[in-house]
Order: sequence, then C-alpha cells, then structure tokens
Amino acid sequence: MSLDSETSAKAFGLVILAGSATAIGAAVVFVPSLVKLANHKTLAASLGLSAGVMLYVSLVDIYNKSIGGFQAAGHDEGKAFIYTTLSYFGGMVIMKVRKMFDVFKRQ
Repeated sequence: MSLDSETSAKAFGLVILAGSATAIGAAVVFVPSLVKLANHKTLAASLGLSAGVMLYVSLVDIYNKSIGGFQAAGHDEGKAFIYTTLSYFGGMVIMKVRKMFDVFKRQ
C-alpha cells in the first residue's frame, strides 16, 4: 500500500485533531466551573461511549487480522470467518470460566 503526501497529510491531520479533542476533553474535568456545568451522569455516559468506541475499533482491527491469518494458513474466506468467530467467542467463554474458578478459589 503506497501513501502519497496528500493522504499522509490528511491522516496526520486527523490524528492531531483526535489527540487535541482528547486533551481538551480531559482538561475540562480539571476546571471546576466547567465541571459544575456537566452532570455526573453525562460525564459517565460520555466516558463509557468513548471507551466503547475505542474497544470496537481495536476489536475490529484484530478481527480482520485474524481472518487474514486464517486465510494465510490456507483456509478459504468462509472458514476463516467461522474460525475467527469461534476463536473470539471461545476466548470469551474461557475467560468467563476462568473468572468462575477465581471466585471459587477466594471462598
């Protein structure tokens, strides 16, 4: 994949804009007069939404790389998708079972 200077400049500009928005949003919390304007539920919802978006972007990227990995191993696109989905939800089940054993271990 080749990036020309216009595409690189646009990508760099978006990264700077996103970083600036994050810094400004974080700085608002430290200004007492602005914190009084915001409701605690609104702040909690905003933080939850931003965390959800970041998780979604990360997981979609990992998911696509996993499909590519299964395809590179010789599986066709359909099986690669199925194996990736099974691996994802299988990992969730393993983590849930592991957490259950940790609860029993503490008792």
